[in-house]
Amino acid sequence: MPYKIERDTQVPVTGDRTCYVVTIDDANILRVTVTSDDDRIREWLNIAINSNHGHLVGIHAEPRPFKSKLAHKSLQPSLRGALFVAIGPRVLVVQLPSAKDLPRILFFNLGPLIFHQFHFVGMDMERITGWLNENHYIMNTNTSDLRELAANHTHRVELRTAGLKKIVQAVMGLAPDPILSRRFWLKRWSSKSLSPELVMQGSIRVFMALQVARAIRDPPQPEHQQQQQGSSSGS
Repeated sequence: MPYKIERDTQVPVTGDRTCYVVTIDDANILRVTVTSDDDRIREWLNIAINSNHGHLVGIHAEPRPFKSKLAHKSLQPSLRGALFVAIGPRVLVVQLPSAKDLPRILFFNLGPLIFHQFHFVGMDMERITGWLNENHYIMNTNTSDLRELAANHTHRVELRTAGLKKIVQAVMGLAPDPILSRRFWLKRWSSKSLSPELVMQGSIRVFMALQVARAIRDPPQPEHQQQQQGSSSGS
């Protein structure tokens, strides 16, 4: 089933917010909010926290770094693009006019996630936390890099340098659409408004990372154990 994005007709269109529905498959439908407005961010946060009972939060930043070892650090793209945050099937997309906007958004608008026992997971977490630490914002104690989680879980060392598509296949046995790994021109991430295509890809990436982390940290119980628990609670 191909991925699909369309405007969310349940949410009125406003100048400070655009909402989409992203369909991955019949079982995974995302509600995506794109905004840079502080009040809208906090509004999304309150709704997402109150409607979700998990402690894991997916986080993803675009544009992504180049994987090639030949790419010097100075040639890597800066965190000037978009920040994706996933709580359950709800995704927040915040455009970053400059890299300096990242700590403000994380610590002032998304502060409740950091200081209320939520755990951040995602690809390239070292890049995000490293940049924050350089700017005197500490975010080390409640983060996990998805590559490390996957490598430790599967005992496959090569996953420490793998892309998201390979990690999803290794941990969940799923074969994501190749569009998930597609890279876009850096200019597109810094444009005034993100195209639906960019919103869809980033939203699916952060959600899939969250799903992998959930599968590792909170694996589903075998059916016979669920039945035993059900009979015990009913006795």
